[in-house]
Amino acid sequence: MKKAILFSVIIFIGQLCFAQKEEANDSIVIKKVDSILVIVRGLMNTDLEAAETMVNYTLNYSKKHDYLRGVGKSYGTLAGVYNYQGKTEKSITHLIKSAQIYESIDDQKLAAVANVNISYSLYEQSQYKEAKQYALKAHNYAQKSNDVEYLILTHTLFGIIGVKTKNSYEYVTKNLKQAKEFSLIQKDTIWLSSVLNLQGEADIEYDKSYVDAIILLNKAAKIIRKKEPNNHFHLGFSYLNLGKAYYKMKNYREALQYNDTSLTHYNALNYTKGLRLTYENRKDILASLGKYKESNEAFELFIQNKDSVFKKEQAFQLNRIRTEYETEQITTQKERAEAKLKLTETINQKNKNYFISAAVIACLILLSSVFYFSRLKAKKKAELVTLELKETQKRLAIEKQYRDSELKALKAQMNPHFIFNALNSIQDYIVLNQKNLASDYLGKFADLIRNYLHFSDTGFISIQDEVHNLKLYLELEKLRFEEQLEYTIQVDETANFDEINIPTMLVQPYVENALKHGLLHKKDNRKLHISISKTSDKIIECTIEDNGIGREKSKKINTKREGQHKSFALKATTERLDLLNYGRDKKIGVEFIDLKDNEKAVGTKVILVIPIIKK
Repeated sequence: MKKAILFSVIIFIGQLCFAQKEEANDSIVIKKVDSILVIVRGLMNTDLEAAETMVNYTLNYSKKHDYLRGVGKSYGTLAGVYNYQGKTEKSITHLIKSAQIYESIDDQKLAAVANVNISYSLYEQSQYKEAKQYALKAHNYAQKSNDVEYLILTHTLFGIIGVKTKNSYEYVTKNLKQAKEFSLIQKDTIWLSSVLNLQGEADIEYDKSYVDAIILLNKAAKIIRKKEPNNHFHLGFSYLNLGKAYYKMKNYREALQYNDTSLTHYNALNYTKGLRLTYENRKDILASLGKYKESNEAFELFIQNKDSVFKKEQAFQLNRIRTEYETEQITTQKERAEAKLKLTETINQKNKNYFISAAVIACLILLSSVFYFSRLKAKKKAELVTLELKETQKRLAIEKQYRDSELKALKAQMNPHFIFNALNSIQDYIVLNQKNLASDYLGKFADLIRNYLHFSDTGFISIQDEVHNLKLYLELEKLRFEEQLEYTIQVDETANFDEINIPTMLVQPYVENALKHGLLHKKDNRKLHISISKTSDKIIECTIEDNGIGREKSKKINTKREGQHKSFALKATTERLDLLNYGRDKKIGVEFIDLKDNEKAVGTKVILVIPIIKK
């Protein structure tokens, strides 16, 4: 959905920019710039390379003739081109430049354009809270000025952000219906088709009437084919969601036909994000049709497009961090230079006063003082450098230990025994000709390995992603237990975990320990319960409880089998906890409780107390 909306906002930029009545010395310059930008608007749906070339020309031309409003328009339109190309960093940079230009000439309407586009860019980066704040700024302007175009735009924004932030279906459809009503007032059929597309997608996302969704999407596609038959972006979006609707209805052949039509349009536009979605859907549809070879080919193309988008987003984040760091360094250096200059001026003034008042004796004292203070300063500087060097060495050593611990934890989670057992179980399904189950578990295995590799680099993970990974892991472990394992994962529904992270790969080793040392030695009635709750505004509590044989009996079995035994994963996690707790007031706590009934071991409970980390 976000791709279609972003496309629509770029169209809106064009409409708002070209509708402005400019005041400049040379009307020829204004007409030339605006005429070229109108052409660029059309090229953005068909030829992005040509669009980029032309808008760069208008940018340089506007700068040459000091046409500031033209400079702002060019920056805004160029941001749209870069967004279509998947160049997120460049897009946001040019949006900021556009906003600065409009603020410098006190143009509130075009400043609102910038707010809208910044909102959409933040939406693309999944920063929905900030995106809504910028949308509200534009909405306030629209209400005060009664600007119908902006009311369409902001209500659409509230609708799509509502889907991502899990607002109610009624909230989403209310805003989209208001956008639709304003579109009819404005008689803007292309924008109307955008809203119809989004209403259809909302029906699919919330699992409402798929038939109604198909009617809305077909109506949108019909409008686009009539008004702009080469509008690959909108048509691709319509057919993509038609494919989703038929897939939900289990009409896989119709789903494949519409999905491939969407693929044709996105290929014509070379739209990476759209291609990623169509290949992902194609993989699922072909698998449902039993065409596993073609499904695997679609999966490979999906991974290629997904990796491409991920690398671009990762590059944007790295460049942003680098820029913030360099800015901070420059500020610090400037402050140090000013302080040093001030100190030097003070010393010089003091030396001058001594020289005037003390004559020859004062000169000797002054020279001795200068020599003494120079030596003292050199000594202090040497001590400071030595201290900084020691602190740096200590920090680097701690960071190295932390990374080593991270690697150990990752290796423990992906140990060869788990991989071997999972693949053996999947192989059994293949031998027994249970291809659907084999494909299902192979997909889960691939998702789990990919998630481990991804989150091992991030350092922290959301509660939702941690629960998802635990479910994948336990589903695969059930194969090893031959389905003789019953597990439940309970997450406190009253707590808002959306803005909360925990250290990555923290819970899984304790779950593995419960399976390996508690439940593996039981023959039947194996039960595992995991609960995650928010006990206060600053603490998350996670409990892992099993009805296994208990720690004492497990220790005896392991001692007989292979001497003094200790879980590698648990040891690595313990070392990692020490490093995570280093220098922190609020530390992660772990408590082991032996569950007994009349002195007989009936299981083990592990309680993890985790300080909350805000995103």
